[in-house]
Amino acid sequence: MRTRADVLAELVEAQMKKPNSWGSSMARMGKISQLKSELNELDAAHSTFESKPEEPTINNENRKIEFVINGYKVTVEPQY
Repeated sequence: MRTRADVLAELVEAQMKKPNSWGSSMARMGKISQLKSELNELDAAHSTFESKPEEPTINNENRKIEFVINGYKVTVEPQY
């Protein structure tokens, strides 16, 4: 099975290649479309958003907000 990095590398290579005729331009667009759909399938298979995201926790005494995105805890504090 191809990895996301393999598909991305091939997609970038296909996007950078300049067509020299109308036929090669159409083939290039078809290849790019195929790679984008394959990339979307890979992203959907590995998506962690099946469950509802957690609500942010607000800490009023320290004036910061904490929430989780893709398994990473993010803390937002005001800068004065």
